[in-house]
Amino acid sequence: MNFKNSIITTAIITCFFAAPGHASDDLNGAKKVAEKFIQLVDKNQAEELKAIMHPDMLQYTNLDGKLIPFKGTDFIQMVADKKLGGEPRKISHKSADVIRGSSAYVVVNAVSAEYDFMYHLSMAKQEENWVIVGILVDIVKA
Repeated sequence: MNFKNSIITTAIITCFFAAPGHASDDLNGAKKVAEKFIQLVDKNQAEELKAIMHPDMLQYTNLDGKLIPFKGTDFIQMVADKKLGGEPRKISHKSADVIRGSSAYVVVNAVSAEYDFMYHLSMAKQEENWVIVGILVDIVKA
């Protein structure tokens, strides 16, 4: 193998092995934000939600076949007023992906004794941090 082929081979191997590590870090970061979101709601920690939710975020709640929209600021206020959250839920990840390194989605299930929440969280990367920009949640009785 000559020097030129050696450089090309090294570059290909580096790209092949290095790229997934970065993508894996991004995916793990998005999943952690999803878990943090649920935990903050469960603990009624509204102020901390502001750090992971875009101020213009929208949530759509599918409850009994009705689609109910919420602005992010209204959602945070309802958590602060303890109209939402306050009960720990069991969390399990269903699917997640990073798109082009700057967008992601995480589908996560959060189950309480009374309700089963299936969240589809849309995220964007801002200053190296994942921020929730949209939520679709489907809620059924447990």
